Amino acid sequence: MFRGFGTSSARCALLTVASFALTTALAHQARAQQGHSSQAAPQSLDSGSSSTSTSAADAAAAYAAAKEADQAGSTDAAIAAYQAALKKYPIATDASTAQYRVAELLESKGDLSHAFNAYQRLLTHYPDTPNFERAVAAQVAIANKYLQGRQQKFFGISVGGSAKRAQEMYAGILMNAPFSKYAPVIQFNLGLSFEKQSMPYEAIKSYQKVLDVYPNSDVCDDALYQIAYVYMRIGLAQQSQDLSSLLLARNTFEDFLAEYPDSEKVPQAKENLAKIGGQEASDVYRIAKFYEFSRDPKASIIYYNDVIRRQPSTKQAQLSKDRIEELRSQYGDDALRTGPEKAETGEKAALRRRLQAKVETSALADYDGPPKQDIVPDEQPTQKQPKMRADVNDVQPLPAAVEPGLPSQ
Repeated sequence: MFRGFGTSSARCALLTVASFALTTALAHQARAQQGHSSQAAPQSLDSGSSSTSTSAADAAAAYAAAKEADQAGSTDAAIAAYQAALKKYPIATDASTAQYRVAELLESKGDLSHAFNAYQRLLTHYPDTPNFERAVAAQVAIANKYLQGRQQKFFGISVGGSAKRAQEMYAGILMNAPFSKYAPVIQFNLGLSFEKQSMPYEAIKSYQKVLDVYPNSDVCDDALYQIAYVYMRIGLAQQSQDLSSLLLARNTFEDFLAEYPDSEKVPQAKENLAKIGGQEASDVYRIAKFYEFSRDPKASIIYYNDVIRRQPSTKQAQLSKDRIEELRSQYGDDALRTGPEKAETGEKAALRRRLQAKVETSALADYDGPPKQDIVPDEQPTQKQPKMRADVNDVQPLPAAVEPGLPSQ
């Protein structure tokens, strides 16, 4: 039969010894683990530093291999190697130079659309590149080729739309480089791309932006001339009753001649002004003939005089003078008078003088006659003043004025 310790003091002593042994063992174990960790930490740091060095070395090796293929003349292999390195190591030291070289190689192959996109990626992802302005210049050259008619291709098939593609390219460049030294030229060419797509008002806005954003650039004279030219084309192509487009064209050409008298386009501007003048005279003369045909001689006289005032040296001005004389001989001066009143007859003039005398008499200091408001001509009855309208319901709506349409040319 199992028997325990005989006394309580013996049992306490045994428990104390066991507790001390357990504490000592745990302390040794903790010191051993701490020592192991202190030895493992430097090893971990060394491993991280080694990994970074390895990544940089791998990036340098990848770009070096692409450059080697490039120098060997293997264009396709170099492009593929550069693109693989850029995809894996986009923030490496050689990344921006590699991206610029990819664009150059694509351009040398004649793949202009992808080359433009590669230059665009350079400007977007590496705006601090030393090749920034060279990349912009290359993009402008590519966009100009599309503006001049280079066809877009899809799987080797021409799909057209070169002016539209040029417009997209110019807009993309301006988004990334709005203050590049080439920006005024790009903005001007954007206007040309709109013109080629028969979008005249968008073209005018683009040219106007050259004047507003880049007022000191060398292409401001070209932009102002193009604004006038586009307005002239609009006016010559459409039948405008108020001749607003031709008027804007004429004013803008005159501004151009005043601001840039030494421009090489001065002779063209003067020639266009003469063309506008002839067109204006023809249009106004046509309106005058219409009113004459409609038996409205007063209106026709107004437009005949407008032809003479606008373009006195044109053939239409001489024809207008002849028509005015014929209308006067036919209807008389009183019927054709365009002032507010016809000439007074002798009876009306006498009545006006008598009334004026009464008014002047009532103004004297010693006047003792009827009240001034009762002074009316003896020949006319007194009329009551109309009642003033004090409410919106008293006002009647006006009828819509209907004017005869102009004849089509």
